[in-house]
Amino acid sequence: MSERRRASPNLDLRLKTMRQRAITVSGPWFLWINLLFCLFILGRHYFAPSQQIASVIASVPILEILMGLILAVSSSAIFILRMAHDQHAEWLSKFLYGALLCISALWVACFYVFLASGDSRIVFPFAALLIFTALISLYFDGRVLLSFTLPIWISILVCNFIYPSDLTVLNALLYLLLAGLFESGRRILRGWFVLAISREQENRELIKRLQDLANNDPLTGIANRRSFHLLLEKAMQRQQQCGTPLSLVMLDVDYFKKYNDHYGHQAGDECLVKIAQCLVDATRSTHDAVARFGGEEFIILLPDAVEQQAIEVAERIRRNLQALSIPHAASPVMPYVTISLGIATLIPGTTSTRLIAQADAALYKAKENGRNRWQTYQH
Repeated sequence: MSERRRASPNLDLRLKTMRQRAITVSGPWFLWINLLFCLFILGRHYFAPSQQIASVIASVPILEILMGLILAVSSSAIFILRMAHDQHAEWLSKFLYGALLCISALWVACFYVFLASGDSRIVFPFAALLIFTALISLYFDGRVLLSFTLPIWISILVCNFIYPSDLTVLNALLYLLLAGLFESGRRILRGWFVLAISREQENRELIKRLQDLANNDPLTGIANRRSFHLLLEKAMQRQQQCGTPLSLVMLDVDYFKKYNDHYGHQAGDECLVKIAQCLVDATRSTHDAVARFGGEEFIILLPDAVEQQAIEVAERIRRNLQALSIPHAASPVMPYVTISLGIATLIPGTTSTRLIAQADAALYKAKENGRNRWQTYQH
């Protein structure tokens, strides 16, 4: 239950992002549908079987103005969407939302003109086509979908009451049937959309967890040995290409076995977590990589760091850990936890394996000299 609650904000954010992207993909198709409907209405008199319908349409010039406005808004929106450099920009979805609201208002006026002029036969089929094409295009965003369709629904119902001759039992049943089909279809499509996105989000989070397990130490949360070797190889390739410096700091907790024997393994794990955080806090930037190399041994990759910079990091780590004053009654060095550090700086021609061995040799020298200190590798 707690995992679902933690994942909920990520899912909500993903749904919002996908709605913005989906509307910029399906929106242009829906705008083209509106263009085709307008062209059909403007050319109705060429296909109408009765001249009576054509004369009614010809007597209402405002209908042509409304159709022209829908054509202008739709074509302008399509052009802007096509010319936008970033097809997933947030402003595009907001712009399209505004354009659809405007088009919906124009269709409302158009249907009012049809009903007021006595030509009601075209209203229901066109309204149904508009509503269901809107459902296909906008089902993923209920706000946009209802903003487009509700004005059309309301206008038709109101106009039927204003012109009661057009209100029949059959019309009422058709509108109820249309409303039921629309709402059931909306719920089904939206359910599929949310389910697909939620499963995609679960897969993304699962992949991330697997990557974390593969690359991070499960106890401390920092990089593991495998991940460190990959980072080191990349850093050395960059060093060979650009000639930038590179240093390693390897460290070991002094008398950690005695710490475990005295305080217990649970306390030992907690101690390692604190030390790992101390190392992360002492690094210069996120470009520095801290890894658990094995047991109580840690290693730090310092790209673009000469020996003096590595020494500064090592001394900062030693002092920060000293400030923590983690008790270590079994240590013959100090009454608190201390570390020994070995520093190695890359010289041209040195392999990654050799560089790690140099840092390890410097660490061994620091232990020989009394521990709780750092030591550089002497070439």
